[in-house]
Amino acid sequence: MMRRYALASLLAVFAAPPALADAPPPLSACESHNPAREVAGCNAILAAGQDMEALDFEAYNNRALAELQLNQPQAALADAQAGIVLNPGNGRIYLALARAYLALHQPQQALNAVNQAAALIPDDSAPLTLRGEIDLLGGDWQGDVADQNAALAHNPRNGEALLNRALAELAGGGNAAALADAKAAAALGNADPRLHLVRGLADAATADWQGALAEENALLAAQPDNGLGLAARAEAEAHLGRFSAALADASRAIEVLPYAAEPYVDRAFVELQMDKFPEALADATAALRQNPHDAAAYTNKALAEIALERPDAALADAGQAVALMPGDAAAYDARATVEAMDNDLAAALADEGQAIKLAPGDPAYYQKRALIELHQNQPQPALADLASAIAFAPNDPRLRMQRAGVEAALNQTTPEITDLTVAINNAGQDEDLLYQALLLRAGAYKQNTQPDLALADTARAIGLEPQAPQGYAMRAELEQAAQQFGAAIADDSKAISLDPKFLLAYQDRAVAYGSQHKYAQAAADEARILQLQPESAGDLNNRCWFLALDGRLTQALGDCKKSLSLDPTNPATLDSTGFVYLKLKNEKQAISYYTQALKAAPTLATSLYGRGLAEQAGGDQPAAAADMALARRYDTNIEQDFGS
Repeated sequence: MMRRYALASLLAVFAAPPALADAPPPLSACESHNPAREVAGCNAILAAGQDMEALDFEAYNNRALAELQLNQPQAALADAQAGIVLNPGNGRIYLALARAYLALHQPQQALNAVNQAAALIPDDSAPLTLRGEIDLLGGDWQGDVADQNAALAHNPRNGEALLNRALAELAGGGNAAALADAKAAAALGNADPRLHLVRGLADAATADWQGALAEENALLAAQPDNGLGLAARAEAEAHLGRFSAALADASRAIEVLPYAAEPYVDRAFVELQMDKFPEALADATAALRQNPHDAAAYTNKALAEIALERPDAALADAGQAVALMPGDAAAYDARATVEAMDNDLAAALADEGQAIKLAPGDPAYYQKRALIELHQNQPQPALADLASAIAFAPNDPRLRMQRAGVEAALNQTTPEITDLTVAINNAGQDEDLLYQALLLRAGAYKQNTQPDLALADTARAIGLEPQAPQGYAMRAELEQAAQQFGAAIADDSKAISLDPKFLLAYQDRAVAYGSQHKYAQAAADEARILQLQPESAGDLNNRCWFLALDGRLTQALGDCKKSLSLDPTNPATLDSTGFVYLKLKNEKQAISYYTQALKAAPTLATSLYGRGLAEQAGGDQPAAAADMALARRYDTNIEQDFGS
């Protein structure tokens, strides 16, 4: 900009002797790509006191913009206000004022300033571009798109408007359009680091969290205090399990953008992954105060409410999320979770199906639908969904363990072992998961008659978690199958010492004692179980059996009768009751109970043989011979094993 000198001033200059050190600095001193140098040059112009309003105005404007680059928003605000006093009709100084207000977290004042700029320079795209940014920070991505469209109508080569529109399109779920706009901005020579933000958010939309993290790191290397970049990086870090870093980034994003909903949404997401449900609920609620139309905030709020056992509120919030963003898979997934909790499995299945339709590359949704299908007793569709999930995440140990569980239920032992082996090989530092997978594979090896491999897995599990009872109980089960009853009793006793309420260990030890004909100890273990679960029909039957073998027939009969009151048609309990009556020499009652047992289980050898003995004692030799012969057909060792 040329300085205008009055003629008298020019004559005075030519008449005066040279004094270069005292010459007033030119405006070019206040124009630099280096903001610190620009501030120094503007300071020199304003300090010269030349009483030239036009020059001073440019100095205030340029210094304000430089101060914003140096993160000095309060100084920038003062300079913009001083510039407006000198030239209130200049629209561009209001843009500097708006950016200063934004940096000071005063979005309404920023909006007022940018609207003033738009009124003063209606043919300039810059106010529209900045107003769109403010719209997006307030959660109004549609308003942002409208403003950027208007800016591009003024100037189709406005790279900043293209970039801003890309960010708005991402917020509305338009990933392809966003990437196209970002590409167009870059082609125009726009090197704004926020291009990384667009690409990172697009990566996040396709669950490429490593790609998203790399892009957000590149953005934040250039703009360390970019609030949206910090929030986006927090989301990527949370998906990658880096929760401490994610929480720090999300919290910093809130400091930078306290009036924006997005950082609160992302911190709530991180807190959900860390099981900090009250904190997640508080942050999701804070996000909705900033933007009542933020679908992701409603989704996170619903998930927190699910964890806090507030299903009605969760269902309402998930419904709001779906209504606000019908293209958001996470909203349908959240609603499906609540519906499954309410046992509305058909609705849950439909919503999870919609989530998969919207995000077919996300394995979590297939996994969720598999769980719903299992609740509907549909193991084959569940197996298919887990296969789809594993196709996207082939080394995910939890997916492999879940599929192994379905395969175990379907007696598909070989694929079960394969899945558990993948889980074990990919457990990494997760010792709890590795421990569980080893014990599950030990059980599968046992089922597959590979006891040595089962014992090796059990020993490895015990070495990993020597204070956990389950490994000892599993080894006891294997030892019992090998008829090593003393070793089994020792391992079950170890498990019980580690967890005095471990029912499985008591049950297995009782069986081991019974196999050693130590019926009193077996009955004592069943008594301990019944203290913990007094209404267990199965354990009442077990104690009835051991008491009968120990000769305590009256007590035994009481337990059997109580068991039958809880489960009247159970063939094992009817068989035990028949045995007690046989020992009491009440052949009529023995025959009656054995007959009832055989109606429920016609091939039960112990009931056939016991009824034969009762018939024999009652004098009905032909019936006795027929029953005993049939019993021997079903169990060749029945004579040796009966009553032991």
